[in-house]
Amino acid sequence: MRTWISFIFVALILLTVNTQAANIVTVDSAISFTNTAGKIPVNFTNDVTLSGVELVIWQNSPEVQIDSFSFIGGRGAYTSLKGELIMGDTISIYAIPFSEEPRISPGTGLLGHLYLSYNIDITPRVLTIDTLTVFFPPDVEYSTKFLEPTRSYFTPDFVKGYLDIQQGFGCCIGIRGNADNSADQSPNVADLVFMVNALFKGGPAPDCPMEADVNNIDGPGMNVADLVYMVNAIFKGGPSPLPCTVEQ
Repeated sequence: MRTWISFIFVALILLTVNTQAANIVTVDSAISFTNTAGKIPVNFTNDVTLSGVELVIWQNSPEVQIDSFSFIGGRGAYTSLKGELIMGDTISIYAIPFSEEPRISPGTGLLGHLYLSYNIDITPRVLTIDTLTVFFPPDVEYSTKFLEPTRSYFTPDFVKGYLDIQQGFGCCIGIRGNADNSADQSPNVADLVFMVNALFKGGPAPDCPMEADVNNIDGPGMNVADLVYMVNAIFKGGPSPLPCTVEQ
């Protein structure tokens, strides 16, 4: 008898864990710099068909502003009834299929990106991105919930995330090497081509000279030594461009 009771108890625990894991909102953790804005992916998983998703996200720093939420590229981007309501340090986000639009099928993936901003002189810090429930009298409530086609709703698990705001240095972000000032901060062949064109073919100069001064010698502009350094870093296993934090 005890064996069966133990088996049922374990089964119930596993069922609970699986249910929780199958319906969840996850805020990714990200890194930004004092001279850039913050961008944080928000993902969700559902194991049942949904007629809508509503999230309430809160951040814990009075020196940081919530700017917007973008659904581009997310699972709810197709919905007509979607948007946001910013309430100071809190934002309510919703995506609801309208009329003949298909419901949100079971699955997992991106809901969208949360954008935050702050003054360039902000002190570096780690920002917590969590959820909470907001009440407005007499009976208005904003909270994180998954809506079912039966018009009932349930509360998914929520995994909070963090934004690590690190010290930025001028126009240079992270490590040097983003000579072409692209959205991809990692040094690559496109940056190398940009440097060749700038040095030898009359191409435009880098918007940020410090990014092109990859070896931090004779800068802040670039020269042939920086070009050789980049070739070695990209193709020959040489050292990576130096961090922006390394000053002359």
